[in-house]
Amino acid sequence: MNQDDEAVTVVVFDPSCCLIAENLDTDTVTTLIALVSDDPASWDEAMSVWRRYRTPAVCEFISSVPLEPTDRDEMNRALLSADAWVVIDFQSKRVCTGGQFIPIGRDSVFAMVEDELGKQHCPLSVHLPPWWELHEAVTPDVVSEPRQSPMNRPHVDRDVLYGNAFLTEIATRVLDVAGSDAWRDSEARDDEQVRYPFTIAIHRDWLMTPREDLHGRIPRELLHGAIEWIDKVTGGQRRRFEDGGPMVAAPNDWVGFSTAPMGSQELCLYFDLCRELISAGWFWCESEEAKLARQSNELALNQLIQFLGGAKDEWLSSSFEGGSPPSFIIECDRRRVPRGAGVEIDGLDEVQSEQHIADCDCPICEMMDDGIFGVGFTSIDGHHLELDDEFAFSMLETREALEAQQLEYAEFSAKMARERAERDAAGETDDPFESAWSGINSNESMLGDSPFSGKQGGHLKMAFMVAEIVSELENCSESGDEIKGLNESFANYRRCDDDERPQRATELKANLQLLADRFPYLISKSADLQSQLDEAERASAVNNSELDFPF
Repeated sequence: MNQDDEAVTVVVFDPSCCLIAENLDTDTVTTLIALVSDDPASWDEAMSVWRRYRTPAVCEFISSVPLEPTDRDEMNRALLSADAWVVIDFQSKRVCTGGQFIPIGRDSVFAMVEDELGKQHCPLSVHLPPWWELHEAVTPDVVSEPRQSPMNRPHVDRDVLYGNAFLTEIATRVLDVAGSDAWRDSEARDDEQVRYPFTIAIHRDWLMTPREDLHGRIPRELLHGAIEWIDKVTGGQRRRFEDGGPMVAAPNDWVGFSTAPMGSQELCLYFDLCRELISAGWFWCESEEAKLARQSNELALNQLIQFLGGAKDEWLSSSFEGGSPPSFIIECDRRRVPRGAGVEIDGLDEVQSEQHIADCDCPICEMMDDGIFGVGFTSIDGHHLELDDEFAFSMLETREALEAQQLEYAEFSAKMARERAERDAAGETDDPFESAWSGINSNESMLGDSPFSGKQGGHLKMAFMVAEIVSELENCSESGDEIKGLNESFANYRRCDDDERPQRATELKANLQLLADRFPYLISKSADLQSQLDEAERASAVNNSELDFPF
C-alpha cells in the first residue's frame, strides 16, 4: 500500500474479550479491517477467514499477530497516546479509526504488493457490511459511545422460504386457483400463455403477504438488504483469484450462517424455484392421481405438498442451464465465492462445471474452449426478474429505487427518440460509408486484444466478425457446410504457428471470398475481414523484422 508504515495501535472488542497490539504495520491493520467484510460475529470467526484476505505483505498465520488481552483502562491510555489507531468492535459491529491512520473507506481495493516493474499485485478488497458502522478520523472517546444507528442485519428464515410453510402455501394457492371459476372458464389448463397470469399472481401473493411465522414481515423482505454487499465481497474474491491467490470459501459453521443474508445469485434462483414449483403444481392438478385425491381436499393438499417437495429437491440437484445445479450455485453465493469453470474452492467439494455447448457454431465459444480467455466465470444477471414489470420480483429493494430506474430508462428512450426525430426532420440519411458490421464499428482494437500481438493476437475482434457472418449464414438453411468450413479455417488460422500463418491466412481469405461469391449480402463483410487479415500479416511481418534486428 502507498502509505507511511507508521506503527498502529489496534484494539479488538469481542463479546468475550478485549485484545490490543500497539505496534502493527499498516498492511496488517488493513488486512484485519478487511476481515470484517465477511461479517464475523467474533474474533474467533474473523480469524477463520484470514486466508481469504491474506497477501504476501502480511504474516502467513493470523496467530502471529501479537494481540494480547487488555482492559478498558489500559485500552484508553493506549489509544490516547497512539499516533495512529484502529478499533474493531465485533459486539457493536463498528470500526473506528483515528490519529494519523489513513482512511480506508467502506468499499476499497488496495494493491498490497508492487513488483520490480512497478506493476501492482495482490488486491485486498474491503467491503464493510451495510449494518457495520465506520467512524474514521475520530477521537478515542467515540469508542465508548453507543452505536449511532440500529443494527439492521437481515435475518433470512430459510425454513420458511424453502420449507413446509412455503410448500404448503404454494400447494394451497394452486389448488384454490385450479378449482376456481376463473380457471375453469379460461383455457389455462391447456394454454401456457393463458395460465401465466395465474402463475404470476400466486408467486406475487406468496412474496407480498405478511406472515405470522415471519412476525408480520412479508417473504420478499427476506430476499433483500445485502445483495450489493455480497456481490462486492464475491467480486473481491474473484479479483484475488485472478491475481494468483487461492479460492477460499467463507465458513459455513459460523453463528447465524443459516439465517445469513441472501445474495443476488440465491435471489435469482429463488425466483426460478418459485416458478418451477408453481408450474409443477399445475402439472399435478391435471394428473390422474390428482383427480382421485381431489375427492378429499385434505388428501389433495397433502399429496400436492409431498409432490412439490420432491420437485423442489430434484430441481435443486439437477443441472441449471447446462451447468452446475442450483444447490451448488446457492452454496457458492452464501459462502461468497465466484463460480469459475473447473476452479477448485477450498472448503467445497464441488466445482463449477463447463457450460459451453460443444456443437454450437460460435467462434468465440471455440476460443473460450481453447482457454484463450483464462478461467470462465459465470453468474446470473437476474434480468428475467424484471420482465413481468412487478415490484414483487424486482432485484431492487424499494419501490422508490424501481421507480427511479424506470424514470431513467424512460428519459433515455425519450432522448433517443427525440434525436432520431431531429435527424429525420433535418433530412439526414445514414452514412453510406459506415461500417458494414452491426457490432464492430471501430478500427480500434478491442480491450485486452492488441491488434496483431499479445494474448489473443488480434483474433478476438476477428472472432466477433466471423460470428456475425455465421449469424447471417444461419438464416440460410443450405449454409451448414459453409459455416463449418468458415469456423474451421478461422480456427486453423488463429491456432497456427507463426511460420504457418501466411498460408492459413490465404486459406481463410479464400473461404471468405467463396462466401461472398455465393451470398452477395456478405460481400462487404467478407472484403472487410480480408482487409483485416492483410493488415494483420503486414503488422506481423514488421514485428518479426524488429525481433530479428533489435538494434
